[in-house]
Amino acid sequence: MRIGITLFKTAVTFVREQIGLKRVLLVVAAAMLAIAGYVLFTKLRVIDWSKVWEAISQIGPTTLIVAGLFTAAAYTTLTVYDYFATRTIGRDDIPYPACAIGSFTSYSIAHNLGATVFTAAVVRYLVYSRYQITGPQVVKICFIAGLTFWLGNATVLGLGFVLEPEVVTPVVQRIGIDGNIVRVVGLAILAALVGWLVFVSVPRQFGSGAWVIKLPSAKLTGLQMVIGVVDLAFCSAILYVLLMAMPNAPPAPFVAVAVIFCSAMLLGFATHAPGAAGAFEATLLVALPPLGFTAEAVVAAFILFRLYYFIGPFILALLLVAIRELASGHGSLDHLKESMAVIRQAEAQQEAAKEAAKQGAKPGPAE
Repeated sequence: MRIGITLFKTAVTFVREQIGLKRVLLVVAAAMLAIAGYVLFTKLRVIDWSKVWEAISQIGPTTLIVAGLFTAAAYTTLTVYDYFATRTIGRDDIPYPACAIGSFTSYSIAHNLGATVFTAAVVRYLVYSRYQITGPQVVKICFIAGLTFWLGNATVLGLGFVLEPEVVTPVVQRIGIDGNIVRVVGLAILAALVGWLVFVSVPRQFGSGAWVIKLPSAKLTGLQMVIGVVDLAFCSAILYVLLMAMPNAPPAPFVAVAVIFCSAMLLGFATHAPGAAGAFEATLLVALPPLGFTAEAVVAAFILFRLYYFIGPFILALLLVAIRELASGHGSLDHLKESMAVIRQAEAQQEAAKEAAKQGAKPGPAE
C-alpha cells in the first residue's frame, strides 16, 4: 500500500514539475471534447429534425412559464454564492444587490464565453471595483464560490450514484463500469465529503500574506452544500419540466434526471468549451434515452434549456453590465482592459506565491 502511495506521489510530482499539470489537463480536456464531438455527431446524424421542431411547437405556455420560473430561481440561488463568498473573505461592506449582480453577470457571461475562471473574475472585478476591491480578493471570491459549486455537485452526484446508480450506467458501461462500481464511487464521494467536514471542523487556512484564504467552518461548509444542492435542483428542474412536456414522455424520476444533468454539466465544464457545448449534449443523448425518452425529445429539451439557462441570461447580463458601466461614467472598454490587467496580475502573483512557497521563501505582498 505504501509503495503504491509513494509511486502515485512520484508520478504526480513528475507530471507537475516536468510536464506541467495545466498542459496535462488541457490535453485531457481536448480529448474529452473530441470524444464528445464524435458521440454527438453520430447521435445527431440520425435525428429526425421534423419531430424535434414538432415537439417544441407542442409545448404549452404553462410549461414555458414554469421553466422560466425555475431559471429565475436557479440564478437567484447563484446570487447567494457571491454573498457567501464576500462574507467569508471579510468584505461585509459589499451589499447583497451588488453581490447579486456580480454573481449573475459573471456566471452568465463566463458560462457562455468559456475560460470560466478568468472570465468570471474579470466580470466580478468590473462589478466590485467601485467597492475598492483588489485582484487577490476577487480571486478569493471566485475560489469560495467555486468551492460551493463543487461541494453541491459532489453531494448530488454522491447521493445520486448511491440511490440511482443505473442512470449513469449507459454512459460508462462501454469501459466496463457497472452499477455496483457506480454505487461504490458514490459512497467514496460521500465519504470524501464527510472527511472534508471533519477537516474543516477546526479553523483551516492556506496561503500567506494577501493570499491567505480561511476555509469556511464545518457548519458553513454544510451551508455551502445546501446552497449548491438547491441551485442544481432548480437547474435540473428546468430540464425536467421540458422533458416531461415532450410527446409520450415516460414517468422518469426527477432524481435520475438530476444526476444525469449534473454529470452532463460537469463533463461539459471539464472540456472548457463555451457553454459546456458538446459534452453536455452528448451525455444527455447517451443517458436519457434509456429512461424512455426519444432522442428527438432530448434534442428538443436541450435546445430549449440552452435558450433558458444560457442564451437568455447571457444577453441580459451583457445589457446589465453595459448599463452599469455607462451609469457609473466608466469608459466601458477602458474599464474592461483595466479589469483584465488586474486579474492577470493577480493570477501571476498567485503563481509566484506558490512557487515561492515551494522553495521555502516568503512570498511578496500581493497588490
